Amino acid sequence: MKKNYLALFTILSFATIAIAQPTLTSANFTPAVGETQLYYAADTNTIIDNTIGANVIFNYANMQGYGQTETRYIIDPATTTHALDFSSATYADTTGGLPVNKNYLKLNGTDSITQMGIVGDVPTYGEIVGKYNLNPETTMKFPFNYGDSFADDYAGSFTMITTGVTTNGTGNNTVTADAWGTLQLPMGVSIDSVLRVRIVEYLETDTIFLPFPFSTTILPIVISGESINYYKPSVSKYPLLSIINGSYTQDNNQLDSSMGVICQYPLNTVGVNEINENISINIFPNPTNNDITKLSFDLENQANVKVALLNSLGQTVKTVFNGSLPKGNNKMNIELSDLSKGMYFVNLNINNKTTTRKLLVE
Repeated sequence: MKKNYLALFTILSFATIAIAQPTLTSANFTPAVGETQLYYAADTNTIIDNTIGANVIFNYANMQGYGQTETRYIIDPATTTHALDFSSATYADTTGGLPVNKNYLKLNGTDSITQMGIVGDVPTYGEIVGKYNLNPETTMKFPFNYGDSFADDYAGSFTMITTGVTTNGTGNNTVTADAWGTLQLPMGVSIDSVLRVRIVEYLETDTIFLPFPFSTTILPIVISGESINYYKPSVSKYPLLSIINGSYTQDNNQLDSSMGVICQYPLNTVGVNEINENISINIFPNPTNNDITKLSFDLENQANVKVALLNSLGQTVKTVFNGSLPKGNNKMNIELSDLSKGMYFVNLNINNKTTTRKLLVE
């Protein structure tokens, strides 16, 4: 009997060890130049599972996708257009769908990762180079376990490429490992020992004074966001699932907002709750090089309708309409003047049933 008890104790001990909270380290977290990671774009209507705590379940089993993918690239900063602005960065990351947008980062031995700055395409203002040269942003500290948390202030200069005008900005972040447990994904995928890391960001620029011939003042721009990332370092250095929400505001007016959900594992394509394909839906002109295209569709009865415009990564770039519409034919304009050329998707949600149509902006 003693041997049986010992065997049982050993089995239980190994089971406890096998399903345990992971630890993020510089070795299992930091990507290397030349690496890539494929992600599947998920439906941005995905309900976020905000379960926190130890040994919990993160249920995303019903998450669906659009059949779109994106690839994250880890590149050598020295090969980029703005290499001289970020000479101390050890790697940069970007995606194939948004090649202008880059993060420049530096690995500090085995201690931490700092973000040296960003290059981004900001709606209305175009390409912006943000150098955190006054105080780099710490984005991760090692080792990092469940229950760990840190906050960091950062500051730098921001240059609008089209005008050459530079202003300063300050920001802060809070990084927290608030849960670990089992991540449930579609198609029966279940992954234990996953760490959830939540990041909250806030960045505000100073007022920008544009000289002649512009002779205008640009009020402070606020960039705020939240990302929730699920890691299992023994499987991948990259998040298995990421949910990112962000917005640009100015003078309390929202310039733009977007949400992106990406997953390393394949997803069922939106279709189980799709709108009856017999419904009449028309986008004209399509393709288009106009500032506006028109969407029309028929409703059998009054319905709650949400129309969103998605980019090629499945991220919401614009909410076109959200409200109640009457029975019959409904028409609305989709404003395109602030969009870059490329492929987009018009996502039509009627009483929680959806369908998607491609839109090509030339």
